Amino acid sequence: MGYDKARYLLLGTGLTVLVLVALVMYARRVDTVEVVAALLFIPVFLGLLFKGFPGGLVAGVLAAVVYVVLRYPAIEAVGAGEFAGLIASRSLSYVLFGVVGGWSSRVLESSLDKLELYDQVDDETGLSNARFFLQQTDLELARAKRYQTMFSVVVLDIPAQPLAALGRRRRAAMLRNLGRKLGDGLRNVDHIAHAHDGDHHRLAAILPETGSEGAEVFRSRFADEVAQQLASSGAPVDPAALRSQAVTLPGDEEALASLRGDFTRIDQLEHPVSAAGDAAR
Repeated sequence: MGYDKARYLLLGTGLTVLVLVALVMYARRVDTVEVVAALLFIPVFLGLLFKGFPGGLVAGVLAAVVYVVLRYPAIEAVGAGEFAGLIASRSLSYVLFGVVGGWSSRVLESSLDKLELYDQVDDETGLSNARFFLQQTDLELARAKRYQTMFSVVVLDIPAQPLAALGRRRRAAMLRNLGRKLGDGLRNVDHIAHAHDGDHHRLAAILPETGSEGAEVFRSRFADEVAQQLASSGAPVDPAALRSQAVTLPGDEEALASLRGDFTRIDQLEHPVSAAGDAAR
């Protein structure tokens, strides 16, 4: 999960909790000023969540000022001494909430960015993702050049539109089951990556020490197995619509470069944070 998704999840949860607390206080006929004081945590929460430590600090101070203004008529009536402790505790709670929460949100953002940077698992299938495909083909290219060996890549494209007709839950279960079945049938040295570009679900098998003949055999079996898995899952995909390709290195450098270009674009869409970091470097 990227930080943006985590932030909006926290936003929804936090706002719900704060509003519920205020409603409970109101239902129990708590002083109206204290009900509003509870709601003042909302702008502090928004400040720390979207602006981190500085936003939380500024919002906390402003909330404390607003609380003092709300209490000012009562202070004028009975004196500041009656409310000194309450004002101090409220003001401190706003500022601490903003400061500690802002620092925590930045730590969470940094941790999730690092996790996303090194993420190599596809969320839909549990197989490897586009980033892994790029890194692994880099490794295989270097190995083939250094040791004069070969490797192959077999790619199978599944049209996305028929799968969309299954509905979100059935599609998710089908892709997860497909990933598990395909992963179980691999050699220890082989790898399968999955990427979704909007129009197709692309499965790419990386086969070390495999020549063109072996790649063609694998391609045929791979296409048949995927077609059977789709049919058993009730996916309305015509087997004839499955497009497959086998690329063997050395020899098919241009074809592999084209595939890597496709996976690079998908990786940049899936990991915009790390893509921006790569561009900056």
